[in-house]
Amino acid sequence: MSEGKRYLDKVTGQLKERIGEVRESILQGQKDIEGMHEYYWENYTEMDQYGYEDFDNQQALLHQVNANQEQQAYLHRLEKMLDSPFFGRVDFRYEGEEESEKFYIGIGNFSQKAGHMPLIYDWRAPVSGLFYDFDKGPASYEAPLGLMEGEITSKWQYKIRGGRMIYEFQSDMKIDDEILKAELGGNGDVQLKNIVRTIQKEQNAIIRNTKDRIMVIQGAAGSGKTSIALHRIAYLLYHDRKNLKSSDILILSPNSVFSDYISHILPELGEENIQEMSFDLFA
Repeated sequence: MSEGKRYLDKVTGQLKERIGEVRESILQGQKDIEGMHEYYWENYTEMDQYGYEDFDNQQALLHQVNANQEQQAYLHRLEKMLDSPFFGRVDFRYEGEEESEKFYIGIGNFSQKAGHMPLIYDWRAPVSGLFYDFDKGPASYEAPLGLMEGEITSKWQYKIRGGRMIYEFQSDMKIDDEILKAELGGNGDVQLKNIVRTIQKEQNAIIRNTKDRIMVIQGAAGSGKTSIALHRIAYLLYHDRKNLKSSDILILSPNSVFSDYISHILPELGEENIQEMSFDLFA
C-alpha cells in the first residue's frame, strides 16, 4: 500500500471517529434544549417577578441553540472532508534542519485533538502557499513568526472521491497540466467549481493579497475571475475572523441565475454564504 493510501486510511478513520463524537454532542445538545423548554414552561409562573430568572433561562437557551448550530456547521465540514480529505502534499525541509516535514493540504484544517499539529492543513494556511507558489527546490512562506525559508524536497497531488484514492503522483511542478485540463474541462455550465486543487501561482497571489484594500480583477470571459474573487473572499474570512464576517460582504451579480451558479462555492470551502444582490433589483 502506498504512503498516500496509508495516510488516507489513517485520516479517514479519525474523521469518522470525530464525526461520531460531534453527532453525539449535537444529540445531547438537542436534549438539553428540549429540557430547557420543558423547565421554562413548567416553572414560568413561579419565576421571580423581576424577570431575572426568566432572562437567565433565555440566555442559557440561546447559548445552547447557538452551540448546536456551530456543531451542525462543523459536522457538515467534517462530512465534506471525509469525501476528499486532502488533495496535495508538500515535503518541506526548514533551513538548518536535516529532515523534511510533510504537510497534507485539504479544504480545511483537521487535527486529532485540539492543540495538536494538524493532520491536514487548510489550503488557506500560510504553509499551504508552498503548494501553489513553488516547484521542487528553494522555497519560503510568510508565517506569523516571520519568513520561513527552506527547500521543497517533494510534492504530491491526489484525487480522492468518496473516501477512495483515485490517483496519486509525485510532481516537481506546481500543478500538472493534464490534471488542470481535466479539472477545468469537466466544469460544465450548471454550477461553478471550487478550484483549490488547481490554483495557479498568479491566481494565488491575488487570492492571498492582504496589502491592497481595493482590487480590480480583469480578464476575458471564462478566465476564472469569479472563481478567484470567491476564493479570495474565503481566504479573507479565514484570516480575519475577528473583524470580518460573511454578513459584512456583499456580491453584486448580473442576475439571479448567476447567483445560483456561484451560490455553493463558499459553503464548499467551509464558509457561510454571503449576501448577494442582483442588478435585476435596480432595473
